[in-house]
Amino acid sequence: MQVAETLANQAVRSELQVMIVESGGLDLLLPLTTSTDSEVRRLAAHALANLSVNRDNQFLMAEKGGIEMVLTLLTSSQETEAAVKQATKALANLAVNKENKSKIANLNGIPPLIRILRQSSVSVKVEAAAALANLAVDDDNEIAIGKLGGLEALVDALRSLNLDLQIQAVRAIRNLSVHRDNRTILKELDAVSELLLVREVIDIPQEVIQVEKALANLGYKKK
Repeated sequence: MQVAETLANQAVRSELQVMIVESGGLDLLLPLTTSTDSEVRRLAAHALANLSVNRDNQFLMAEKGGIEMVLTLLTSSQETEAAVKQATKALANLAVNKENKSKIANLNGIPPLIRILRQSSVSVKVEAAAALANLAVDDDNEIAIGKLGGLEALVDALRSLNLDLQIQAVRAIRNLSVHRDNRTILKELDAVSELLLVREVIDIPQEVIQVEKALANLGYKKK
């Protein structure tokens, strides 16, 4: 447990993230995701979430089977909510990498994210929406998320009172609304009305821009 806790704490520091991996940190951490101790698994997931912020680490983790191990934590009914949150956060970070987007989809990683977005607590939903937003920057994933019911879950997330969840849902919808079939579904779900409501409460300029882009994709024009 001490190894996982130490690495989780050290991995917060950006200047140590690459060094930890280059020093064999992944080889220590990844096996801990299958520990019989749930707290060790949580700490390992936490460390992986922190390390996966680094773009080089995103590639290395995938090469060493990190995506599979994170998905195992994310989908296990035995894990605590805290562990699932960290695993979902790690997957969101890993999904920034172009090659990892297709790997995650091929490993059936999209359905559990949609399930989490529907069923988990708000803090875990935030990470799932972020993961879907990152995965959606891929043509095949964009279609898959729409077909698997992700659009409905994301529009529902727009109705949340949690600003972080709304922001991540907007990001995902902005990316997903590029595809024609998704635009049709989103219009049927009245996503435009929900986006307009979100625009009224968001006061962060860069996030307002995301709302405006999503609305533009859906054909909304300011009156």
